[in-house]
Amino acid sequence: MFLLCLLLAGPVFYRPPTGAGIPEPQNRPVWVFFTDKGIFTETEYRAALKRFEEDAPALQRKRRGLSSRPGYDFDDLPVREAYIREVEKLGGRVRTVSRWLNAASFDLPGHALHAVRSLPFVHELRTVAERTEREPVEHNFPLSTVHKVRSQALDTAKAHRFYGPSYDQAQLMGVPELFYKGYFGSGVKLAIFDTGLKLKNVGVKGLRVTKQHDFISGDNFHTAGTPDWAPRPLDQLRYLGLAKAPVLDLWGSKARLIFVADSFSYGYSAPRRAIFASRSSDAGRSWSAPSLLVVSQPASPMSSHTFENLRLVRNDSITYLAFNDLLSSYRSRPRAEVYLGCFVNDVWQPPVRVGYGRCPDVCFMHDTAYFCFVETDSNIQFRKGSLETPQPNWRLVTTIRTAAPLEALRIAVDSTGAVLILGIDHHAGRMAQFRSTDRGTSFFPDPDPVASGAADFQLQQNGSNLFLFIADIATAPFTRLNLLRSTNFGLTWTLSSTLCDSLLTLGSFAADYSNQAGLNLAYETGGLLYRTSSTDQGTTWQTPALIDTAGFCYLPAAAADGSTLLFSWVKRGDDNVAWEESDTARFSFDQPDHGTRMASLICGYQPYSIVGIAPGVDLMVAKTEFHKTAGSRYYEYNLEEDTYVEALEWAESNGADIVSTSLGYRGWYSDDQLDGKTAPISRAAGIAAQKGLVVVTAIGNRDTTSYPWPRPYMTAPADAFGIIAAGGVERNLLPWRGTGTGPTADGRIKPELVALSDTVAVVAPDSVSGLEGSVGTSCATALIAGACALLKEAHPTWSADSLLAALFATATRSVPNCTVGFGVPQVDSAFRVFPPASGVSPTRQDELVPFPNPFLAGTNLKLYFAINLTRPSPEASISIFSTSGTLIDTLKLDVTPMSRPGRYSDVRTLDQIGAFWDGNNASGEPVSSGLYLAVLNTTYGSAVSKFCLVR
Repeated sequence: MFLLCLLLAGPVFYRPPTGAGIPEPQNRPVWVFFTDKGIFTETEYRAALKRFEEDAPALQRKRRGLSSRPGYDFDDLPVREAYIREVEKLGGRVRTVSRWLNAASFDLPGHALHAVRSLPFVHELRTVAERTEREPVEHNFPLSTVHKVRSQALDTAKAHRFYGPSYDQAQLMGVPELFYKGYFGSGVKLAIFDTGLKLKNVGVKGLRVTKQHDFISGDNFHTAGTPDWAPRPLDQLRYLGLAKAPVLDLWGSKARLIFVADSFSYGYSAPRRAIFASRSSDAGRSWSAPSLLVVSQPASPMSSHTFENLRLVRNDSITYLAFNDLLSSYRSRPRAEVYLGCFVNDVWQPPVRVGYGRCPDVCFMHDTAYFCFVETDSNIQFRKGSLETPQPNWRLVTTIRTAAPLEALRIAVDSTGAVLILGIDHHAGRMAQFRSTDRGTSFFPDPDPVASGAADFQLQQNGSNLFLFIADIATAPFTRLNLLRSTNFGLTWTLSSTLCDSLLTLGSFAADYSNQAGLNLAYETGGLLYRTSSTDQGTTWQTPALIDTAGFCYLPAAAADGSTLLFSWVKRGDDNVAWEESDTARFSFDQPDHGTRMASLICGYQPYSIVGIAPGVDLMVAKTEFHKTAGSRYYEYNLEEDTYVEALEWAESNGADIVSTSLGYRGWYSDDQLDGKTAPISRAAGIAAQKGLVVVTAIGNRDTTSYPWPRPYMTAPADAFGIIAAGGVERNLLPWRGTGTGPTADGRIKPELVALSDTVAVVAPDSVSGLEGSVGTSCATALIAGACALLKEAHPTWSADSLLAALFATATRSVPNCTVGFGVPQVDSAFRVFPPASGVSPTRQDELVPFPNPFLAGTNLKLYFAINLTRPSPEASISIFSTSGTLIDTLKLDVTPMSRPGRYSDVRTLDQIGAFWDGNNASGEPVSSGLYLAVLNTTYGSAVSKFCLVR
């Protein structure tokens, strides 16, 4: 009946389980699709959507307004955190979460597949596909032998000389004519997903990278704390695999961080899980390399080990670590064991198994240890022992019967010997509490502190004062973070405050207490990390402040000692896609080569050598693809199609106009599944197109022995709806031998467009100025994406559908086929048929545009000068004159960021360039109100503009 009500409420909110089969157990990375997002009524839906729109980035809102489906919808709302947590309890380790697909990918042991599939909120399971296709081998070629095609519009010695070996690939699409008219792709945000960049070659050295994220660098720890709260990356704790359960301790200037992560060993088919520890002796500013505490048994398709539920407690000179070892077997129920290890004077003692169970917690009072864990679904085991030796001598064992299965236990003891155990019943959403007044010999249930809506909790103690932080999901569709306080050791609880209200999603949170620092809390929502604190026992709280604004931040941990506070967190990936020397420890030296070549096709710029199709674009780079690992061993463990989906959502939320993806995934998909609706990556690409992104992707390179002509061949997401699948041609416009072809499984024509794919001129990544030849539909993808950027520059208000329609209407074929689609795009023809929008002027000459104009001194801090360049200059300055010709000031510009032609107008870039004025003369004295002239001086000319200063 409940399911029927959900279905009647609206199919947009719920999709029933498919009943599809379960993937093979050896295919560990698995997509788990959920039935719903915890929203079942129109009222909840509208409230959640309104909240989401309030926080949506401005660039995203602007581009969404141009799409065929403007605004936001159900796909944009976050995945329900509780569903992810339930899969994690069954042994899953989350890799990627996708709002659009309402799914998450997990590294899921074989035994858990059946258990996850039977969860009531699971729609279906699909194996995450690998990128099994490899690019054809690039090769050097003598530049003098490159064949020149007949010019279609512009065929001058000047163009040939300026474009050099890259002339053919540009002229085939009619690009040089537009370049000389001043169209460079300026102002267009183009995202490229690939292997990263190597910025050694002068052709790519000055790329205009405005946003970047490395999705494959693993988990990287960061810390922040008093006094400056500056986020600090921990160089010794980077590139970790699927980090989990971090715990943090701080005493004086010393700190310890313990966590679970992958321990890579190529002797096995997959990494082994391990518990690591790192030390700091300067209050968290620098950390030691991680030391291995415990390592799991080798994983196999039929079983796996992992660690979870770490709890770290210090007792004088001994620090205790309680944890679970979860053994998963395909043929039997998972078996959890509880262990307790300790550091004695910083020397790790091997852990001792305490029993079978989960969710352990430990605390101390004087010379006695108190320990509890979930023994079975209906039993909690309590132990008490003396500390005559570092490992407690357990002298009392008590079993507590529970009415419902509890998890996430916490234990507290007061000075009278009273013992309190709290747990959470996730199914009922209630908090349960058990009390002992006879030092643990017997326990009886107390009234529940929380009757419903509890999803997670943290407990902090100060004598008989208890502080209970609750994640409250009772008010759908929002999550609240509430604080309950007890001044009588849990006999009564009162709601002290609501720390965070109306959160669409709440991830992990961590709290700690010290007498001087008070209560401190860190929590994660939407990949952002916030902190707040209270110095009056939780009565009032500071306004939550962002700790890290970069996103992709998870798993906070907190520690306090005296007045010193320290938070740690995991950041998935980092914000640097450029090649670093330290990368050789994880990647092969040629890891970034493919991405570098593709970037040079789109926006490389070295006159008389290589000129990209749109050298003025604002590039957003997502590093999503392993080329191969060190030692030339191909290894796809950390990277499958899920990072591609994650990057799509990242690019869209950051305002990208175009996505270029020279990647294709086939993995487990057969030809009949390439219908645009089966592969998760294709579904995500189709959603991106609906939301206004122009998605250009390679159709794939066929192995002609396995897929001979005319048998169709393509890789996902080339089968997606509403995108451009790019195929390849030779210089004579005949199909390139290795290009993929359509149709899709459901009969749609693919590819949509084609471009040059044989002996395409690209930069040589390891050369300072050399070029080499590249082959494949990857090249066609980058070339077509650049052509899209030129058309988008001329028509900034066009939707993605309009842009695609214009390209298709003016390409070389009026009737598409499944070999070359609509043919080669002719952007010069597109500009003639669809002239640039009114108000859009090309960069025909250098320009200087002051803003704000008039400049209100005292109100406006700076007068900025937007710069339009027709070509870069090795030196540049801006001179400011009065109308009488008196020189007022000269601004020396940093030309490093201006290495490409195009428009430079965003404030952050102009600050970096130095293209701003404060209203003072060269002596630092304020100038009077009036009309002034600004002159841009370059090595090849000048540009003049007027502005008014009002004081």
